[in-house]
Amino acid sequence: MSVEIGVATLADRQPRTVDGREVTEAARLAQIVELGVQADEEGLDVFGVGEHHSGDFAVSSPVPVLSAVAARTSRIRLTSGVTVLSVHDPVRVYQDFATLDLLGAGRAEITVGRSAYPEPFALFGVDIAAYDEVFVEKLELLLRLRDEPVLSWRGRHRPPLDRAAVVPRSASLPIWIGAGGSPSSVARAGALGLPLILGYLGGNPGHLGHLADLYRAAGERAGHGDRLRVGVAAHYFGAASAEEAASTYRHYHDFMRPKRPGGGGYVVSQQDFTDGTGPDRPLMIGTSEHVTDKLVRLHDVVGYDRVQLLADWGGLPPDRVRESVHRLGSEIAPAVRAALDLTRKESA
Repeated sequence: MSVEIGVATLADRQPRTVDGREVTEAARLAQIVELGVQADEEGLDVFGVGEHHSGDFAVSSPVPVLSAVAARTSRIRLTSGVTVLSVHDPVRVYQDFATLDLLGAGRAEITVGRSAYPEPFALFGVDIAAYDEVFVEKLELLLRLRDEPVLSWRGRHRPPLDRAAVVPRSASLPIWIGAGGSPSSVARAGALGLPLILGYLGGNPGHLGHLADLYRAAGERAGHGDRLRVGVAAHYFGAASAEEAASTYRHYHDFMRPKRPGGGGYVVSQQDFTDGTGPDRPLMIGTSEHVTDKLVRLHDVVGYDRVQLLADWGGLPPDRVRESVHRLGSEIAPAVRAALDLTRKESA
């Protein structure tokens, strides 16, 4: 099987971008839907939408947005990135994504995670100190809901179910684990035989490869060797020249800085940004040739089955995002697939 290449969005929103544009919530949502439609038109394989619960982001519920994309596309797979399962009812999560799957003719997936932000725990009344315990219990229930049309269940963090018939039913609904780098999270995914997507936001390919090895080892021990799949999520911007890519992206990367005291975001220094565009660093920013080379080199270390590139963060103008995604679909993705297919033939 060829590696899957797609795009994703964190759905961050800059009410006023660094170049002075005013962006309403409605306009940002419309841009995200158009990104998913373009990804399908460009022949990409998957489109992911993030979930956040603060004013710095436009999407708190990915399913309605993915449903809008499903209505205008026919092929691309549609996933969350990630669904914060610790704070949600697994019954409702399953129902929402099963509905999306039916609307999209079998193209829906769920990527679940524990959240890197504190806001949803306070919002939904979940004790953040127990977030891992809650996640484990709710994941177990979600997997049973997917596999059992009628079930009885009892746990600590949700009222029990007694021969509950949960509808609608999806014929097949892949559930991925999204992990930011926790060894326990990747080992859990492997032990359950669930596909794993790793956030590649820092460090180097060797660290990511180590996590992938932990995942595969746990999966092999549990007898799931033939079911394991690894995905990687990273930031991306493609341009005609390295200078254009760096100057454009540098202008917008400042969105990673916190916007208010105690707010979300990351402090990214100029040196960190520059270093991140290097050959063995996580920012997939540069010419098509540069990004292709980085993705191939990353595959040599990690052996990923899917890569999702975050394409529209920081208030990048929509026309620049469209150009960048077009490069991904028309130049980078074919080149990466060709290089990896050639490697497989040579090693066969």
